Formats: sequence, C-alpha cells, structure tokens
Amino acid sequence: MPEGEHSRSHISHIEPTNPIADSASSMRSGWASFFSLSRGRGLVTKNVGDMKRDENGMEVMDLTDDETGSMNTSNSVGSKPAPPLTISDDVKASVAAAKKGKRAGVPSAVGPSSLPKDGIIAPQSGPDALKKEKSKATTKSGTSTPAPPPPPNLVLPTWEDTFLTLPRSWVPEQYLPTTNSTTGGLGTTLGKTMRYMSGMLLGADTDLLARERQKLRELLNWGQNLPRAWEAPIAQEEIRKDVTKGCKKVVVIGIHGWFPGAVMRSMLGEPTGTSPKFVNMMEQALEEFQSTHGVKFDKVTKIPLEGEGTIDRRVEKLYSNLLSNESWVEDLHRADVVFVATHSQGSVVSTHLLDRLIRDRHIRTTKNAASEPILDLGTNMIPLPPQRVCCLCLCGIHLGPLRYLSSSSLLQPYIQQYFESAAARELFEFQNTESDVSKAYVRALQNVLHNEVKMVYVASLNDQVVPIYSGLFTSASHPLILRALYIDGDAYHSSDFLTNLLVLLLRVLNCGLSDSGLIAHLSEATAGSLSGIGHSTAYEEQSTFSLAVDYLFLANNGFEDHPDLIVEHFNASHEMNDYEIPWALRDLIADEKVAHHFSREITQLRDAFRDWHPKTTILRDIKRKLQPIQRLPTTATPGTANNTSKL
Repeated sequence: MPEGEHSRSHISHIEPTNPIADSASSMRSGWASFFSLSRGRGLVTKNVGDMKRDENGMEVMDLTDDETGSMNTSNSVGSKPAPPLTISDDVKASVAAAKKGKRAGVPSAVGPSSLPKDGIIAPQSGPDALKKEKSKATTKSGTSTPAPPPPPNLVLPTWEDTFLTLPRSWVPEQYLPTTNSTTGGLGTTLGKTMRYMSGMLLGADTDLLARERQKLRELLNWGQNLPRAWEAPIAQEEIRKDVTKGCKKVVVIGIHGWFPGAVMRSMLGEPTGTSPKFVNMMEQALEEFQSTHGVKFDKVTKIPLEGEGTIDRRVEKLYSNLLSNESWVEDLHRADVVFVATHSQGSVVSTHLLDRLIRDRHIRTTKNAASEPILDLGTNMIPLPPQRVCCLCLCGIHLGPLRYLSSSSLLQPYIQQYFESAAARELFEFQNTESDVSKAYVRALQNVLHNEVKMVYVASLNDQVVPIYSGLFTSASHPLILRALYIDGDAYHSSDFLTNLLVLLLRVLNCGLSDSGLIAHLSEATAGSLSGIGHSTAYEEQSTFSLAVDYLFLANNGFEDHPDLIVEHFNASHEMNDYEIPWALRDLIADEKVAHHFSREITQLRDAFRDWHPKTTILRDIKRKLQPIQRLPTTATPGTANNTSKL
C-alpha cells in the first residue's frame, strides 16, 4: 500500500468536469479525498449547507457534523474524559499533560492536525492567516503563550499492559523454585488468593470450596504456552547478569511495502527509502535497549532490501539480492539475533522471505539447527546455537485493504487507475483467506511460527487503506503473535470510548482469548480518509520498534509446546451484519476467562460509555449497538462473571 508522507494542498475550486483526470497533477490530496466519501456500506452522502463567500469572493462550504470524518471522536462540550485503559504511568502522564494544555485554552501550533480529515480546508491560508494564528497565541501584554505539549503518539497495549498483568504475569508453579514465606512466588500468592476466596465463601461446604479452588487454579494457569516476561520470578538472577542471554551480533533486515504506480505517485509523492528507514529505526531501538539495560552488542548489521512487483516476484528478487552480498550472508550466518522490520505488503513478503531463509538453513532455529555444522574453528566443525528471530509487521495487508475500496459502485470506474498494477490488484485477493495467495501466505507463516519466530503485528487506528482487523491479522491465532495498535496523536482522544474498547480487545487477543469478532465489526468505523497519513505514520514512531526489541529479549517463548497456527475463514466481500455487535459484546463479557482477567476494565468502559458523544453517523450507529454494555450492574465484582446474564 502507499507509503511515505501524503502531501496536502488547498482546494480553491471544484470543476464540474471529471475531477479525477483534471486534478491528479495539481491537487495531490484533493481528488484522493474523493475516495474517502465511501464509508462502511455504500457511500455516505455529503450534506452541504448554503454556499457562502469570504471577503475575497471565494466560495466557502458549510459542512454538517457528518463531514468531520469517520474517526472524529471528539466529545461534546461538557463530556467527562475517560482515561486510557493502561497501567503505564508514562502513558497516563503524557496524555494528562496534553489534556491539561488543551483545557488551558492554549492554541495548538499550526500543522497537519489542524486540517480536516478529508483534506478540504478553508481558502484563507496565506501570510494573513499565519498572522492571525500568531496573534491568537499572544496575550494582551505582548508575551507569547507557550504552546501546549503535542498529543502523544501511543502504542497500546503497552509492555506493562500485556506482560505485567494477568495471565502473562503469572508463572505456573511447576516452573518456579520451591517457595516459602520469605521467597514468595506463586505458592504464596495462590495461598493468599485462596484465603481471600475462603473468606468470601465462609460457611460454604468443603466441596464448594474445593471446586472454587480448582476453578481458580485453572484460570490462573491459563495460556502456559504464551511467552512470559523474564521480569517474572524465574531465573531473575541469571537475567540480571545478561539480559541478552549472550547475544552479541545482530542483523536487522528492512523490507518496504507496495510502491504505487505513476498515477498515485503524482498525487502522493515518491515513497522511496523506507527500507533504510526501517533498519535505522530498529537500530535506534537497539541503542535505547543497550542504554537502558547496560549491555553492548558487538555488531549490528543493517540489510535494507528493495524491489517492487508482485509478492512472488519480490520474494525472488529480495532473496537473490540478499545472497548476492557475501558480507550480508556471512553476518546473517554468524548472527545471534535477527530482526525484520516491514510495512504493508512487505509484511507478507517478509514472511515468505523468512520461510525461505529458514528452509534453506540460512537462519538457524531450534527445529533446523541441530545437525548443521557451520562454525569452523580450524580443527572441528561445531554447530552454532539457534538464532532468535523477531519480525515487526506495521500496517500489514494480511487480510487485504478496506472492503469498500473495491465494492463501491462509484469507485469502480477508477479502481484500475488507483490500483493500476498487478501487484496492487493482488492485494485485494488477501481479503479472502481461501484465495491462492492467502493460502500460500498462511503456509509460509505456519512454518515461520513452527520455527519459533516471534511475530509483532501493529495496526494504525486511522489507517486510510488497511483496516485494523487486517493489520492485526485477527483471523490468525498463535501464542507467538503479539499485537498492538498505533494511535497517532492527531487522531487520539483519551475520552474516546471506542479507542479504549479496541485496546481492551487487543489485550484479550494477546491473552490467547477471542475478541468475539468485535474488532472486525469496528474496524471500518475507525478508518481514516485516503487523504490522511495514518497508513504511513506507524513507522515514524520509535515505540513500535522498541516493542519488538523488548519482545525478543525480555520474554521467553512460553512454557509449553506451541499448537499449530489457526486461521479462521474470512472474506471481506461478505458484508458484515452489524446487528451481531450486541451479541458479540455479550459473548466477550460472558467469557469466564475474560471476566476474570478484565472485569475491572470492562466496568471502566461501562462507566465511560454514557460520556461518549460521537458526532458522526457511523459512530452514533456503533454506539447504539454497543449500548447493552450499560446493563452491566454497578456492583459487579472484579474477577467474576456472575452478572453477565443481565446483558
């Protein structure tokens, strides 16, 4: 999908003739916003008020609330903000600082955030406009008011949300040393929990108490094959000595996404140089990791791979380019750690490339390295230890682009221009998991995960091309897959109920539980307009790369053997029935494990729902369908599921 910065320009007038052909070269984002009219099922009609003119005689359109874009989730005046659902103090502090500056009435700096999502801006934009903005930021005494902190870019759930909360923070007792009153551990914690439960069940018969204890053990020991953080009370002293566990040589491979053809490049500019950017951003994340943990890598080799075309053609090209560089191949063979950073279509390409490198034994894993003597010490050929591998996929096209990009009758005449190459048309085939390209991709991913490669899928909240369910590959289920949501500061509102709900659903997925299909139902309501930048800003955020680095070094691979990859059937061309949303919500809350681990967060969402006042038609419709969450009783006890029948 398109990468790079999406330029914006002013629209001074609208020609009555073909807006696509006539404005492609002069108004890059102008006619791209034409596509953003398509939302959900069919097109959303623009409501244009009476035409007005400014002092220069230019026409100015008055737009209704529906024109603010589908992800404009600002609350009505007087609504009570709901804090983000995270335990990270850093995230809470950054959000609070931004909100404090906004409440103080300090005008924000002129920038992309001041533009409407559809790219249409008022005609007043010259030096006079800048003077007016400057005058607004100046007090009567003539002193300039400092600008408030910009809205924070967030990657949620945070590391703490996933690995320092249940169930991943719970190490099964059989993997802990024997505990006593001084060492603590699971035995002591479980004992305290049992005593608490005994107090609640005082007067109950012994059989009931025994059943409750067994039930609690099963809940706490859920997901033993999920990777656990080394911060848990297991081998802590060993990890403190060397958090890298002896890894000294690192290879970072960067693989760009789909490059658009000539028509799109005339609008969006040249999205080149992203492969080098990915490896540089990953290198910065590694430098931060070294500084934080007091370690030092001997060598970091950067391998940016570039090449366009269909997926099969790109895999062949990148594989050949990699093997043709002898120094790259040598460093790859001798590396202790391999990172792959990729974006959009490159997520599929990278998975195929990893599959081939593993099959051809250029990457060593626990499954293929046992009998491979690679290191020559002069007298003996000894096998090198298995390598640790992590692949970061940003806004991946795992389940294809947004459904309406190919289904809108208004877009059909232009779809061949917009996606004019075979490589671009191929992306739509991923919308159906039964297609040949999707089946080939799943086979490659199955082998990659079988060889214990950690996968990190990060979607963008206001992605204008890839829906959240696709960027997260929600149809796939495997313990080694870690998911997160990138939330651009310009699109993020801490009072947004829907954002917090999506983050909670991600936490549920990261626990190996089902989201009941809610993410797929909510994804199109959060999509950005095609003139936006949500698809390309995720790789500008350092936190996305740091998440992959922490996942590789600070977590194990779980305590049990992993099951095979499971991919549920999905076809984006089949229109979803949004009236399933209330039932999916009930299924989620009624899940015993979800209720045990996330009842407090669900209660917070219930309390925030009444203060959520969406402005757009789509989000108001979503709110009506989520309204049953208000039926949760106010006396619900955290960690229990005894009141879900009231939904």
